[in-house]
Amino acid sequence: MYRLVIDSDRCTGCNSCMLACAFVHSTRFSYDESRVLIVRDLVRSASSVRVCVQCDDAPCISACPVHALTRKEGSMQIVLDQDKCTGCGRCVDACPFDGVGFNQETSMPLICDLCDGDPACVNACALPRAIRYEKVPCGDYEEGKE
Repeated sequence: MYRLVIDSDRCTGCNSCMLACAFVHSTRFSYDESRVLIVRDLVRSASSVRVCVQCDDAPCISACPVHALTRKEGSMQIVLDQDKCTGCGRCVDACPFDGVGFNQETSMPLICDLCDGDPACVNACALPRAIRYEKVPCGDYEEGKE
Protein backbone atom coordinates (compact mmCIF):
# COMPACT_ATOMS: atom_id res chain seq x y z
CA MET A 1 0.00 0.00 0.00
CA TYR A 2 1.08 3.56 -0.65
CA ARG A 3 1.03 6.15 2.11
CA LEU A 4 2.69 9.37 3.11
CA VAL A 5 6.14 9.06 4.61
CA ILE A 6 7.26 12.05 6.65
CA ASP A 7 10.86 13.09 7.33
CA SER A 8 10.58 16.27 9.38
CA ASP A 9 14.37 16.64 9.49
CA ARG A 10 14.18 17.58 5.80
CA CYS A 11 11.40 20.15 6.25
CA THR A 12 12.50 23.71 5.48
CA GLY A 13 9.29 25.27 6.79
CA CYS A 14 8.47 26.86 3.43
CA ASN A 15 4.74 26.00 3.71
CA SER A 16 4.51 25.03 0.02
CA CYS A 17 2.89 21.73 1.00
CA MET A 18 0.23 23.54 3.03
CA LEU A 19 -0.64 25.94 0.23
CA ALA A 20 -0.73 23.20 -2.41
CA CYS A 21 -3.01 21.09 -0.22
CA ALA A 22 -5.35 23.98 0.50
CA PHE A 23 -5.60 24.94 -3.15
CA VAL A 24 -6.41 21.39 -4.28
CA HIS A 25 -9.17 21.07 -1.69
CA SER A 26 -10.67 24.56 -1.75
CA THR A 27 -9.17 26.42 -4.76
CA ARG A 28 -7.89 28.97 -2.22
CA PHE A 29 -4.40 29.50 -0.86
CA SER A 30 -5.61 29.42 2.74
CA TYR A 31 -3.72 27.76 5.56
CA ASP A 32 -7.10 27.14 7.21
CA GLU A 33 -8.02 24.72 4.40
CA SER A 34 -4.82 22.66 4.49
CA ARG A 35 -4.74 19.07 5.69
CA VAL A 36 -0.99 19.51 6.28
CA LEU A 37 0.34 21.58 9.16
CA ILE A 38 3.92 22.78 9.54
CA VAL A 39 4.85 23.34 13.17
CA ARG A 40 7.89 25.51 13.85
CA ASP A 41 10.15 25.25 16.86
CA LEU A 42 11.82 28.66 16.87
CA VAL A 43 14.15 27.75 19.72
CA ARG A 44 15.66 24.81 17.81
CA SER A 45 15.16 26.38 14.36
CA ALA A 46 13.33 23.27 13.24
CA SER A 47 10.07 22.48 11.53
CA SER A 48 7.93 19.37 11.70
CA VAL A 49 5.17 18.10 9.47
CA ARG A 50 1.78 17.14 10.89
CA VAL A 51 -0.49 15.23 8.52
CA CYS A 52 -2.53 12.04 8.52
CA VAL A 53 -0.18 9.09 7.96
CA GLN A 54 -2.98 6.62 7.24
CA CYS A 55 -2.43 4.49 10.36
CA ASP A 56 -3.12 0.79 9.98
CA ASP A 57 -5.61 0.84 12.87
CA ALA A 58 -6.84 4.39 12.07
CA PRO A 59 -8.11 5.47 15.52
CA CYS A 60 -9.85 8.44 13.87
CA ILE A 61 -12.18 6.05 12.03
CA SER A 62 -13.10 4.08 15.12
CA ALA A 63 -13.58 7.29 17.15
CA CYS A 64 -16.27 8.61 14.81
CA PRO A 65 -19.67 7.99 16.40
CA VAL A 66 -21.57 8.44 13.10
CA HIS A 67 -19.23 6.46 10.81
CA ALA A 68 -18.39 9.51 8.69
CA LEU A 69 -14.82 8.28 8.19
CA THR A 70 -14.07 5.19 6.13
CA ARG A 71 -11.21 3.75 4.14
CA LYS A 72 -11.33 3.69 0.37
CA GLU A 73 -11.37 0.06 -0.66
CA GLY A 74 -7.96 -1.20 -1.76
CA SER A 75 -6.02 1.76 -0.37
CA MET A 76 -4.97 3.46 2.84
CA GLN A 77 -6.95 6.59 1.87
CA ILE A 78 -9.33 7.84 4.56
CA VAL A 79 -12.53 9.35 3.21
CA LEU A 80 -14.77 11.83 5.03
CA ASP A 81 -18.49 11.79 4.29
CA GLN A 82 -19.36 15.42 5.04
CA ASP A 83 -23.07 14.66 4.96
CA LYS A 84 -22.70 12.27 7.91
CA CYS A 85 -20.14 14.28 9.89
CA THR A 86 -21.50 16.15 12.91
CA GLY A 87 -18.30 18.10 13.57
CA CYS A 88 -17.83 16.57 17.03
CA GLY A 89 -14.03 16.52 16.69
CA ARG A 90 -13.50 13.06 18.16
CA CYS A 91 -11.39 12.09 15.14
CA VAL A 92 -9.11 15.05 15.85
CA ASP A 93 -8.64 13.98 19.47
CA ALA A 94 -8.09 10.33 18.52
CA CYS A 95 -5.16 10.94 16.15
CA PRO A 96 -1.89 9.95 17.88
CA PHE A 97 0.17 11.99 15.38
CA ASP A 98 -1.85 15.24 15.55
CA GLY A 99 -2.50 14.62 11.86
CA VAL A 100 -6.17 15.56 11.77
CA GLY A 101 -7.01 19.25 11.79
CA PHE A 102 -10.31 21.04 12.23
CA ASN A 103 -11.79 23.87 10.19
CA GLN A 104 -13.58 26.19 12.61
CA GLU A 105 -15.43 27.91 9.77
CA THR A 106 -17.02 24.72 8.38
CA SER A 107 -16.94 22.63 11.59
CA MET A 108 -15.39 19.80 9.58
CA PRO A 109 -12.26 17.79 10.23
CA LEU A 110 -9.35 18.27 7.85
CA ILE A 111 -7.97 14.83 7.12
CA CYS A 112 -5.65 13.85 4.29
CA ASP A 113 -7.42 12.02 1.48
CA LEU A 114 -4.14 11.43 -0.41
CA CYS A 115 -5.56 13.56 -3.24
CA ASP A 116 -6.88 10.32 -4.75
CA GLY A 117 -3.37 8.95 -5.21
CA ASP A 118 -1.49 12.07 -6.34
CA PRO A 119 -0.83 14.06 -3.15
CA ALA A 120 -0.36 17.75 -3.91
CA CYS A 121 1.82 18.19 -0.81
CA VAL A 122 4.32 15.63 -2.16
CA ASN A 123 4.55 17.42 -5.50
CA ALA A 124 5.07 20.75 -3.72
CA CYS A 125 7.83 19.26 -1.53
CA ALA A 126 9.86 17.93 -4.46
CA LEU A 127 13.24 19.38 -3.46
CA PRO A 128 13.59 18.69 0.26
CA ARG A 129 11.37 15.58 0.00
CA ALA A 130 10.17 15.91 3.59
CA ILE A 131 6.84 14.44 2.44
CA ARG A 132 6.91 11.44 0.14
CA TYR A 133 4.28 9.05 -1.19
CA GLU A 134 5.80 5.61 -1.10
CA LYS A 135 4.91 1.98 -1.05
CA VAL A 136 5.28 0.98 2.60
CA PRO A 137 4.27 -2.39 4.03
CA CYS A 138 1.30 -2.02 6.35
CA GLY A 139 2.44 -1.80 9.96
CA ASP A 140 5.88 -0.41 9.07
CA TYR A 141 5.30 3.33 9.36
CA GLU A 142 7.82 5.33 11.34
CA GLU A 143 8.60 9.00 10.92
CA GLY A 144 11.77 9.43 8.91
CA LYS A 145 11.93 5.80 7.82
CA GLU A 146 13.46 5.44 4.39
